[in-house]
Amino acid sequence: MNKFKIITLSVFGFLTALSTVAQEKMDLKNSRLEGINPQGEFYWWKNQAINGGEATYSIEDTDVNQGSKKALKVDVSALGPKPWFVSSQFNQKFKAKAGDEITVEFYGKKISDTKAKIKLVFQSDVKGSFQGKDFFLTSEWKAYSTTFIVNEKSNKNQVKFWFMEAGSSYLIDDVSVSKK
Repeated sequence: MNKFKIITLSVFGFLTALSTVAQEKMDLKNSRLEGINPQGEFYWWKNQAINGGEATYSIEDTDVNQGSKKALKVDVSALGPKPWFVSSQFNQKFKAKAGDEITVEFYGKKISDTKAKIKLVFQSDVKGSFQGKDFFLTSEWKAYSTTFIVNEKSNKNQVKFWFMEAGSSYLIDDVSVSKK
């Protein structure tokens, strides 16, 4: 076999192996936060402020991430006794198996002078699947991301945001989920 064929086969093999470990961006409905239902809320998203938690959820259409037209705005007045009492969750569930690496990226910004701690949560219907990562948002739009390792197979994996500071205002935009 000549050197050209060996090199060609080696490069082809390398590219094939590389493509199997590449990130696959999941096509999730309205994860970019652009679609609004007839009630004037983002469809595929659920917001809550329960058990003493108080927050106002609205759609921001002026101060948005570059290339976007809308963002989720959250003004937190009070936190409940548990950290998840003021939260937003993306309702489209997705499949993953044990060992998958799930990378979640979002753009965020604080619009108050106070701290703006947020927890990004990955969870499924499997008991003990909870994983979370804290971020402190700045006053400029910035990309934030983290990778979670799936412990057990589930078809009901989900992404949530917990808003962790009373008196803070948050903007969230352009959420994406990729699987390796």
